[in-house]
Parts: sequence; C-alpha cells; structure tokens
Amino acid sequence: MSKIKVMSEILSNKIAAGEVVEKVVSIVKELVENSVDASSTIIKIDLKEAGLREIVVTDDGLGMEKEDAVLAFQRHATSKLYTDDDLFSINSLGFRGEALPSIASVSDVELKTCQDDIGTFIHIKGGKILENKSSESRKGTQIKVTYLFYNTPARLKHLSSPYAELANVIEYINKMALSYPKIKFRLTNDEREILNTDGSGNLLKVIKSIYGLDIAKKMLEINTSNDDYEVSGFISLPEVNRSTRNHMTVLVNGRVVKNQILNKVINDSYSSFKEDTRYPIVVIKIKTDPSLIDVNIHPSKQDIKFSNFDDLKKLISNTIIDTIKTKLLIPKIEIKEESRPKYENMSLDLERNNFSVEVTTSNDEKSKLNNLVNFNYEPINELDSEKENITKDILQSVDSQEEYIESLPEDKLPELYPIGLALGTYIICQNEKGIYLIDQHAAEERVNYEKNSYLLSHPNSDVISPLIPIIIELPANEFVIIKERIDILSSLNIKIEEFGVNSFRVISHPTWFPKGNEEKIIRRIFEEIINKGKDFNLTKFNDNLAKLISCKMSIKANTRITLEAQEEIINKLRRCKNPFNCPHGRPTIIHFTIYELEKMFKRSI
Repeated sequence: MSKIKVMSEILSNKIAAGEVVEKVVSIVKELVENSVDASSTIIKIDLKEAGLREIVVTDDGLGMEKEDAVLAFQRHATSKLYTDDDLFSINSLGFRGEALPSIASVSDVELKTCQDDIGTFIHIKGGKILENKSSESRKGTQIKVTYLFYNTPARLKHLSSPYAELANVIEYINKMALSYPKIKFRLTNDEREILNTDGSGNLLKVIKSIYGLDIAKKMLEINTSNDDYEVSGFISLPEVNRSTRNHMTVLVNGRVVKNQILNKVINDSYSSFKEDTRYPIVVIKIKTDPSLIDVNIHPSKQDIKFSNFDDLKKLISNTIIDTIKTKLLIPKIEIKEESRPKYENMSLDLERNNFSVEVTTSNDEKSKLNNLVNFNYEPINELDSEKENITKDILQSVDSQEEYIESLPEDKLPELYPIGLALGTYIICQNEKGIYLIDQHAAEERVNYEKNSYLLSHPNSDVISPLIPIIIELPANEFVIIKERIDILSSLNIKIEEFGVNSFRVISHPTWFPKGNEEKIIRRIFEEIINKGKDFNLTKFNDNLAKLISCKMSIKANTRITLEAQEEIINKLRRCKNPFNCPHGRPTIIHFTIYELEKMFKRSI
C-alpha cells in the first residue's frame, strides 16, 4: 500500500500558516497590505485585547464581487500575478495568494465586501465555509478575525503577552503610515485610539503623529536620484538618536523592507557625527523600476535584493553626509583668552634622582616641543561643570564616604613618580623598574568607575521631585512597553504617570541623578527597559550607568594638567581593584623595563 498521499487542502493551509501567520502582527500585516493594494484611502484597524481576541480591518477600497470573495480563500488565488513575466515586475505588496487561506485555516474569519450595488458576506472557520450570502452595500472590504490559533494550540501557547503583541502591531502600522502618507490610518485597541493620521500626503505630519513635535522639528529632508533610483524622505539630526535600529525605516516602492546592508550604510553615514552605539531616526523612501528588485526571496516579503546595489549605497551615503554637513547648525561659543605657559627657562626637574636638565631652544623648536611633551603646566582653575555636578551628586548618595574609602584594596601598582605629560594625554612616570606611560583619561575613568559602581550599589532611598516637569514623549509601541514594565521603574525609585497621548511625566526620581542630566538618564533607563523587556537586569544597568557617568566625569585627552594633578591620578589608580584597564577594556598603563629600554638603545645585548 502506498505510503505517500496528497495532504488535504486544510492541512496544507495550516502548514502554510506557519510561514505566513506567526503573531497578531502577521495577520494585521497581510490584511492591511491587501487594503493598500485595493487602492484604499482610509484603513481602520480595530483590536480587542491587542488582537488576541479580535482583529478588524476595514477599508474603502475597490472591494470584491461574490465569486472573487469565495475564490480569495483558495490557496494561490490572486489578482496580482497572471504570467511568469509578472513575477519580474511586481507592483503590489501581496502576490502569492497565501495570506487569506492561511489565516482562515487557523481562525474564525468573517468577510464583508462590496464592489457594485450588492454586498457579500462570507464566514469561514478552520478553513471551512460556514456562510456565503448577500449583505448590505458598503464601499470597500471589512475582515474580522477571531479565535486565533484555536485549532493549533501549540502556536497559541507561544504568542507573546498582549503588551508585546500590541507593540509589534503599532510598530508595523507606524511604518505603513510612513510608507503611505496619502492613506488615512486609524489604529485602536479596546476602543482606545493609538494612531490617527490625516492622509494628507505630508510625510512630516506622519512623523509628528508617531514621534511627536520635538522630533519632527529636528528632521532634515532629503531628495536625490541617479539613473536607477530615486531617494527621498527625512533623516534626523545626529543629536536625535536611539539605542536600536528599529527607528531606521526603509521603504522600497511603498514596501517596508529590512535590509541589514542598507541599515549599516545609513548608520555608517552618521559615524562622524554621533556615538557608534546609537542609531538615527530615518524614513528613507526608495523608488525604482520593479524589474530592478526581487521581493520574492522570503515569505514575509520584507527582505529584498537590488540591482546595481553599490550605486544605491553610494547615493544614500553621500546624500546623508552632504545633508548633515550642509544643514547641521554650528553652536555659537564664547572664545576666552587662555594664558599660555612660558617655557623661556623650561627645566625638567627629576628630584627623586637628584639631577636636573636645563632645556634651551629656539622659538620654533619650543613650539614643536610644546606640542609633543608638556612639562610643568600651569594648573587648570576651572573644572568641567558637568564633572563637578556629577561628583557632588553621586557622593551624596551614600551616608558616609568612609564606607567607600574603607572598601578600597591595597596598592596593586608600585610607587610611580610622574615627570611630565606627552601629547597632552599620556603621563610619563619612572621608578627603579623602568618607565611607565599612563593614559590620563583611561586611568581617571577607571578610578571614577570603581567609585561610582560602589555608590550605585549602596544608594539611599531619597527622591526628589523636579521643579521643572520632565515630560517624556514616546512612540506608541514603546509607550505600551514602558506602561507594562512600570514596576521596574518603581524598583529604581522613579515614579511616573501618564501625561497626555503617549507621554509620561516624571513625578520623582532618586537624588543621585546628576543635575542637568536627569532626563537623559531616565531616557536611557526607558531604552534599556524597551530593549530588554523581561530580561532587564538592574545590576547590568547600574554597571552601564557607572561607565557612562565615569566617562563624563573623567579628564579628556589633550588636556593639560599639573604635576600635582598627575600624582593625584596615579595615587588613586594604585588603589583601584583593577588599575590595569578602563571600564571599556582599554589599557590604562604600559611599562617599559630598564632592560627593554637598554636593549632598544643597544646598551644591552
């Protein structure tokens, strides 16, 4: 007896559903794309319990006749491809004819549609048609999906929480609204409006609806083209950035795509203007002949292949760089006269070795020497104000600084004697074992990091209410995640409340937050919660925060400091638990032994 049999259509649709329908957002995506392909000008998405209970997508598009409405639920039935040649010139978002039968095979679907004067109602559950009748006439199509995955419990069990599912749907609808600003999108959950665009065709208005007015004001318009591609949209100023790539939206012929190479090109174009670990907000629309791209390489249709890809990458990169350079505002600063140290009788005093060296040079030679090795600098009278504030605020976060001082280990470095500063960055030291070079920024960063790590792990519970309200506006998908994880904020002694649409007001926060950096710190906490979710770890966050603050507190490279300041850095570094590396892993100190020096100068063989 033959063991190989042709599976039933319902079973094959369930298998196909595993590729097409993974989450609530998968269903919303397929239904919304069908509405876009139907030339709709208004698309409404109404969810109940984040779509886990019910999904309703309503449009005012072309609609379907009764015969087409029934045929649409058969596999590979489509109105968008007819011949092999059509596959090489796809102008629609959908084209495979798998979405509706796949959705219907794992849920309860009700379809209302009308193309002429008579409407059609179809009810399908588990892939079987229960009703097929005429209905009221209303322009467009409405599809309601309930009992999702009722007959595939394994997939139902692996759905995420309502907040997570809703966040995914919001993120997708946001990108569709950016892709089609001429379509009015309205998204609700449990009758609460989340997004409502006006469909005016103004992309900047859509950006404002999603990200808020403050972000919209800091977007720069781009518009360029070459022989194959037209590139337009908006890119953010470098100061507007996020911790993930999720806000880099790339649209190709109206399709939302995820292409790692393009994302890297966009981010690399900002490399000279921002931190490497931060990512810009961009909405880049690419128009091209459909024959130059291939969207049929993944079931989600979100990956894509390009012809003449190198030309496209170069076009995008050059456009972003030129736009930022042209429109980037240069802040005005006051230039103060800085007293310069005098080197007329510059001397190098090595008191500990009981000898001195007199240096006499010409003006040109002195100028060159000053740029290379700096000895006996005048002290810096004004420290960075941010450093002073951070130091003072953090030191107030423990009952007694003596606890930290008592926790310091014994010296791990030998006694070092500074003799000068090379290149304005490296402290030159010596002792009986040879010469040492210390990176002044890395060394002080290590000192501050160990102090701040201790203080952050031993905080008091004092909080303060800001005099000037701190209002933080978020995209809707991030807003719902923070709302779900508000208990994490409470554990950090941060109290917030909803304030308007997709915004929070900070009621109180810990007193150790650095003055002037409160909002930045809270936004970093929000980003960490959004990115990590349930995996948020307070210990890791405190460690990252200690690194951030320590870097801001520490003396920068190419900064002149006195011999006394050099000694202070060295003495503190000697008391660190790990004096050999900065918090980011770079070495703080390099040692040249006397033997190595003599060998380099051929004094020892």
